Amino acid sequence: MRRLTFPVGFLWGTSTSAHQVEGGNENNDWADWERRPGAINDGTRSGAACGWWEGRAEEDLSAAAAAGQNAHRLSLEWSRLEPEPGRFDDLAFARYAQLLDEMRWLGLRAMVTLYHVTLPRWIARRGGWTSWDTAASFARYAQECARRLATRVPLWVTMNEPAASAAAGHALTYWPPGLGSNRMALRALAVMLEAHAAAYRAVKELARGAQIGIVLSAPRIEPARPSVLDRTVAWAQDWAFLGATLRSLKTGVLQPPIAGRRARIPGLRGSFDFLGVNYYGRYAVHFDLRSPGLLFGKHVQEPTIRTGGCDWGEVSPGGLTRQLLRLSRLGVPLYVTENGIRDSDDALRPSFLGEHVAAVHEATRLGADVRGYFHWSLVDNFEWAEGWVPRFGLHALDRRTQRRTARPSAGVYAGICRANGLEAP
Repeated sequence: MRRLTFPVGFLWGTSTSAHQVEGGNENNDWADWERRPGAINDGTRSGAACGWWEGRAEEDLSAAAAAGQNAHRLSLEWSRLEPEPGRFDDLAFARYAQLLDEMRWLGLRAMVTLYHVTLPRWIARRGGWTSWDTAASFARYAQECARRLATRVPLWVTMNEPAASAAAGHALTYWPPGLGSNRMALRALAVMLEAHAAAYRAVKELARGAQIGIVLSAPRIEPARPSVLDRTVAWAQDWAFLGATLRSLKTGVLQPPIAGRRARIPGLRGSFDFLGVNYYGRYAVHFDLRSPGLLFGKHVQEPTIRTGGCDWGEVSPGGLTRQLLRLSRLGVPLYVTENGIRDSDDALRPSFLGEHVAAVHEATRLGADVRGYFHWSLVDNFEWAEGWVPRFGLHALDRRTQRRTARPSAGVYAGICRANGLEAP
């Protein structure tokens, strides 16, 4: 065994998002989507979720701090804070301020995400991310959040997984608005990048000491075989899902196939002080003429984690190391903002945790500037179109009683957090 130790000040935490844990969110596009027959694979709704809005958040955050975590990533629900255009809700802001103060008292450094999948109903009815007006509305919302909460938030995230949101809800019909149009997906991604750049500037003006970043879904996409065709389609999938967005953020110029109202977005170039990396697994891509929707690349990795209509990929700690080294070439600090596995029996999660934390350490040893690891998730929560079947929490949740039960993996992660490292073979 050898001791793997992380730098002093490394952040250890878990991630949550508002709609998935708060409960009672009835004024956003997902509240409407959940009412559609067949929209949620297991037929459930978010409902009371984990009861965070009504007071259970403090219990869960206290458990996280007691387990040695020193940070937490959460999101703000736009539809609570701005329920109608231009009208901001003082009581909702007060509740978030209360949570952030509680986190500070517990010693949990806050990473706050402004957009995590859900849109206010009034925004959705105006076209959502396919309307250029949404970029200005988002910037106004971000500015108000910074004005009221800046002193409590050292790390801001403008958006969570813009390419994934554009794909699931616009290219596909899996998430709202369910358009099923590649053209509209590319437009939505362009609008989101405009909104990100505008929000970055707005928050930067008011939260001068804070760091502001963006979180991207970054699965490792690799050819299944060394053939030219497999390599080509793997590159194409990676470029469409991640590479084009990264290049656009770095240069300020939208990269094909992203299509916006202008090629160069004001303020986009270098508009991130750090990059958040959401990583769940690896995809092995095999050229397949029968898969035009996947750019003629079929995912053939086995074993793989599949749930309903979602394929989380192959468990691959080495893929995480390779991805972090690749992204480190951007020259900004990195945070692993989501990493976890659906595992209701907790049979795989303990080893998954150790292997992926070791993979992060290997990336840092090889030169990547990784400053934190946030496990997904703290407690079982509503997993979007998959419903409640996938269980990602370190703590199991009984939805009927709201009782929490720590899984063995919670103890494993607590040991890592308290030691700022782990023993590895």
